[in-house]
Amino acid sequence: MAEDKLFNYYERQDVLPTFGNFKSSAELEAYASQRRELFSDKLVLPPRLFRGAEVLEFGPDSGENALVFAGWGANMTLAEPNRHAHPKIQAYFAHFGLTERLRELALADVEGFRSDRRFDIIDAEGFIYTVQPSEKWLGIFHRLLNPDGYAVVSYYERYGGFFELALKAIHAAGKVLTGRPALETAKTLFDAKWNSIPHTRSFESWLMDVLENPFVRYRYFLDAAALCTAAHEQGFDIHSAWPAYRDGLDVYWHKKILSDDEKLRRATRHLDRSRLSFLGGRKLYLVGKADAVQEISASIEALVLDVDAMIDDPFGASLPRVIASLASLRETIRTTDILADDAPDIETIVATLDSFHRIFGAIGRRDASAVAALTQTDPAFINTWGQPAHFLVIRKRFKGS
Repeated sequence: MAEDKLFNYYERQDVLPTFGNFKSSAELEAYASQRRELFSDKLVLPPRLFRGAEVLEFGPDSGENALVFAGWGANMTLAEPNRHAHPKIQAYFAHFGLTERLRELALADVEGFRSDRRFDIIDAEGFIYTVQPSEKWLGIFHRLLNPDGYAVVSYYERYGGFFELALKAIHAAGKVLTGRPALETAKTLFDAKWNSIPHTRSFESWLMDVLENPFVRYRYFLDAAALCTAAHEQGFDIHSAWPAYRDGLDVYWHKKILSDDEKLRRATRHLDRSRLSFLGGRKLYLVGKADAVQEISASIEALVLDVDAMIDDPFGASLPRVIASLASLRETIRTTDILADDAPDIETIVATLDSFHRIFGAIGRRDASAVAALTQTDPAFINTWGQPAHFLVIRKRFKGS
């Protein structure tokens, strides 16, 4: 059964999911360098923008990101609903000599936070997609931000999260087929995949964060175009995103001023053509006619929905549809106009879809050993993670504020 709030889920696990246990300045600086690259290069928010800024962070967990912002010169207000995190946050700020930058530490979530102050930047990473509908938190952010202020969010994107859902569906089927506990089943299926990448968290943490997390589900995932539309209607403009939500190939005279509506129209058109890129985790831009793009988008939508349904009912009516849809999408890609960096990128997504087609086919045959053999040895399966986590930066419009 789904939890009421994501932080309730983690409170019950008695863990802080992002705790890095930084002890030295070198450890903090190494992490700050990663954040600097993300914010400067990908999100176009250079650290100097944080100098003297009033920053509100929702859901800081143990406070690593807040430490970085404070190190860049920001005055931090933190709203963290998990009381177990507060001692870690306070100890961190004291240990690194940044206590004077911690303006307020509130025991509150997004909906429960109250303040008469206004902020230059709001940061909410990793959980905001669970606060629904999106108009709820967008309205709260709009009220709390200064005009021209920025909101930074990360979230599970609906199509980029396909492979996360597929892993959950395979795991659910594996538990039924073998009768083994969740952790043992996960290691039997995904040990090779997990060990193929560098990581700082444990396998058990990944099991909790993804495979067993009730919030990693289609009903919570956000469609990028729908989110941008909702933000537009709440009085925000897109500042930046990763992957990019603005069409990088768009060309027009620099003095031409587009209306807010036209900016949104161009962004959503670009996002419609980016769904396969999001799913595959690489550039697979749909450049064909609009009706062909819509047809592929609809097939991806149906596939994601059916895979999600398998998490609750691994051998139900959605399983044969998943098998058929994977085969159909694999063949459609072979004959579709796609812009990719290299031909091997298209070959890779075809091989990946073929791999998942064979895995779900083995599930359909109830062949547990074949499923495990494929997940532990197939390079296309092992090397594919998709693009589930998206970052979006929106800016509160100055006019009319």
